[in-house]
Amino acid sequence: MSSAPLKAVSIASEGDFSPKTAHSEQEDLSALDPMAPAITQNPLLKGIPYPIIRSAWFTMAHLVLENGSKVLDIRCQSGIKTYAMAALNPDIEFVGIDRNPSLIEQAKEQYSLPNLTFMSGDIQENFVPKGSIDAIVNSFTLHEIYSENNCSEKAVTDSLERQFELLKNEGYVFIQGHVAPAEDEYALIEMPEEPSKGELIEELSEIDLLILYAEQARPRDSENYRGFYLEELPPRFPRTRLFRLPAKWAQEFILRKDNRDAWFSELHKEYSFFTRHDFSRTLRGYGARILYSAPHWDEQLNKQRFGKKLRLFRENGDPVGASETSFVMVAQKTTNRKSLTLQERKPCRQENPNLRIIAMRNEHDGTILDVVSRDMHITEILPYRVTEQGRLHVFVHEGIPRGLINTVPRKGPNIDGKQWSGHMTEALAVPQEYFEELDTTHFRSTLNFAQDNLGLKPEMGCLFEDGPGFYPAPDCIDEHIDTKYLRVNSPKKASEPKVILDEAERFSTRGRIREIDAQQILNGIGVGFIPTSRLEIQILALYERLEIDYQAWADCPLTLKEEEPEKTTKLQEIIAKLASDDMRFKESKGAAGQLKAMQSVFVDEGQDQGGVKGLASRDMDFFLSEDSSMNTAVVLPLTKKINGEVMAGIVEQYLPVPQRYKGNGYTVSCPSFPLPPEITNFDMARKYIADKFEVPVECVSRMGESYFSHIGVTPQRIFPFAVSTGGASGWKKVGRTHGVTTYTPLYRLYRLLYLDNYYSFIKVVAMSYQAALGKDSALSANVSFSQKHADRKGSFVGMSDMSYSSGTSSKKDYNNDG
Repeated sequence: MSSAPLKAVSIASEGDFSPKTAHSEQEDLSALDPMAPAITQNPLLKGIPYPIIRSAWFTMAHLVLENGSKVLDIRCQSGIKTYAMAALNPDIEFVGIDRNPSLIEQAKEQYSLPNLTFMSGDIQENFVPKGSIDAIVNSFTLHEIYSENNCSEKAVTDSLERQFELLKNEGYVFIQGHVAPAEDEYALIEMPEEPSKGELIEELSEIDLLILYAEQARPRDSENYRGFYLEELPPRFPRTRLFRLPAKWAQEFILRKDNRDAWFSELHKEYSFFTRHDFSRTLRGYGARILYSAPHWDEQLNKQRFGKKLRLFRENGDPVGASETSFVMVAQKTTNRKSLTLQERKPCRQENPNLRIIAMRNEHDGTILDVVSRDMHITEILPYRVTEQGRLHVFVHEGIPRGLINTVPRKGPNIDGKQWSGHMTEALAVPQEYFEELDTTHFRSTLNFAQDNLGLKPEMGCLFEDGPGFYPAPDCIDEHIDTKYLRVNSPKKASEPKVILDEAERFSTRGRIREIDAQQILNGIGVGFIPTSRLEIQILALYERLEIDYQAWADCPLTLKEEEPEKTTKLQEIIAKLASDDMRFKESKGAAGQLKAMQSVFVDEGQDQGGVKGLASRDMDFFLSEDSSMNTAVVLPLTKKINGEVMAGIVEQYLPVPQRYKGNGYTVSCPSFPLPPEITNFDMARKYIADKFEVPVECVSRMGESYFSHIGVTPQRIFPFAVSTGGASGWKKVGRTHGVTTYTPLYRLYRLLYLDNYYSFIKVVAMSYQAALGKDSALSANVSFSQKHADRKGSFVGMSDMSYSSGTSSKKDYNNDG
């Protein structure tokens, strides 16, 4: 195994983006984040506040661009974020534009790079040719356009229309800001009754500030037109006060209440004006494919905004949980009659699913498990090349149609609010039987296969290399996915794949094979833009094989207590069990009733002459759990031994799918369970998991973005969590109630990446590994332990938990103040 060093960047909380903070604390990033050598050693970023660098990285993680692309940053103000984006992406050209000439002159004096230009002007001016821009960034800017034009929605739509004129075909628009609740939606705010310390804004209690805001909001009009409806209701508890107000103004208050230094300068602005549907409808009117839209949360910022000081409810009294700190949308310019969205339209009247459900009985304990099979065996190929600069580029299938990503929600809400168009990015998949006829030991055979099926040419003498294998769901999906790597030459242009699996056929688009910097894909996966874990593991394993450095941004706000778990298992014991023979599962008659095969009509819609038209449709088979929700929590218990060694709780069990492929059903995984349908937000999910493990809710943390378990056959979503079991009432209870059978050193579990395994387990283990063993992580082992195992850490193939925080109330605060 190689020893490529892992470069982990630990993301701190978003913090308070006040003007005072930004200008008085220009810290060197290395002092804030010693685990980011590739960044801290970059002299271009010296003196740039860390939140600005996080913001720049987060924005570009949503824009998977090729070298030489041109990015336009709207309303760049002082230019500091534009500069940070340019410093982080030297092969991409950046143009910052702002209407304030003095700010642009200041930006030109302070920030200079070969790939960076600043221009004074407005988006409506003809300063760049139409169709010349690859991506346009709107980072907390649209509300500025809306507010300064007397709250004009037309000013916003005119700006967006102009942006799409400037874009090339297939170009991107990135929007980050806030979306408004429905106009007729009301909310309840509950706060403890506390007296103000004085009459200044900084001295007012939050209750008095809310009452003042209800009088002062909308100051652009005369006094009679200012303010909003605020009604005080009888309190629910002693020493609290309860208010009813429009949900839009509840959100406006929460976004600005902690930024009192800028209270009066921001008072005339409205941070939210379009609903999510308004944005979608407007962008689709320009022929845009909305690739991705999602709310974003920052736990630390929400602790500051809410904590024990404020609670938010719907009008019916249901708790809302912490509101999102920002909202992100990525739209792509398309041409006429191009696919915009794929979605489930209706169930088939005469269901005849091609999926088969087989019951498998465990003869050791009598349990019966349903297993779904589609009689399809897949090999995924990840062609790659290494550039002259030592960068790893991979060739992926971009835009592959995946209608199941937009099934109608069943048995549970969309907890994180993420939505995709249905055009995914994955490795190149081919039927496994193609390889059975291939002589993989001869170059000529490999060359013919790659040219005929992939449209790519291998480098001279290069053959297929084995990568990790995966079980998407070893308990219920009868599939094992092999990975193959192939070193290839760079093609002159992107092409359509020549082989596409039946599950993606008969839509209007087949996608394209595209060469992309592998680090960009990791970044996109880390922020949830690309909802996959398998591609992430495949890329990281390739980085490890080639001994090429990569960056993984990691964060886990947990603190581990030191305890000695009663039962531990060495990795050698796990491997020995994996190698043994065990055929305990036998096919049984009938079915256990755990799974249900479904068949629905999925429609591919696109723009046609300014309208929306169905371009294609097809019947698609998939399965759902009969009794459980579509949302599954995968939880990794963590603790720390007295010597500082971080231990992970694992579940050892025998499952039917691995037995079919290797004659042994022994698997290692994390505790997992469906989240009940009544769980509607992350606060409720963390509380549910905490109750399951009998620990305080502070012991539960998200471990990255959600992803789909196997979007080829089920819309099931996985939500990864970590739990510090230090607060549990005994290890025996944790094991007995949640299936944790043993604990093993976390730093050793990464080796299971190279064995056939459940990739959800590998993903959560790897993300936990980065957070738990990072030098500046709250989960860090002690220094001597970290140094002792530094060589082991260096060879780890990690997963990127890019927990980024991005919610601010003002473009001015965001760019100038971090």
